[in-house]
Amino acid sequence: MILSIESSCDDSSIAITEIATQKVLYHKKISQEAEHACYGGVVPELASRLHAVALPNILEETQPWFDTLKAIAVTNQPGLGVTLLEGIAMAKTLATLLNIPLIPVHHLKGHIYSLFIEKPTRFPMLVLLIS
Repeated sequence: MILSIESSCDDSSIAITEIATQKVLYHKKISQEAEHACYGGVVPELASRLHAVALPNILEETQPWFDTLKAIAVTNQPGLGVTLLEGIAMAKTLATLLNIPLIPVHHLKGHIYSLFIEKPTRFPMLVLLIS
């Protein structure tokens, strides 16, 4: 099992994926859209503080899988520096406590590779990613 943490902008997200079957067993995302709406866009410092509350709450729901985790994956770039740090700090702490590897994930590459989970493809290929 791999626990994945995403905090690159204004969504707090954690997932548990079974390695052998590549099946997502758990996924929860908490959006901050409503909190930022009155500002006309994402306020990085506010987003960071909201991640600091949301991520531990989501993580608590994943505790039944802790004994089966083989690695922790975390978005490390690109994104808002202060929001990325919330997810990275959580991931590093958990990986250290559980004595398992930490896998840094490039946020945009993750979007691309997610296309191949259910439908393998052949390389090379051309991808247009607009974020």
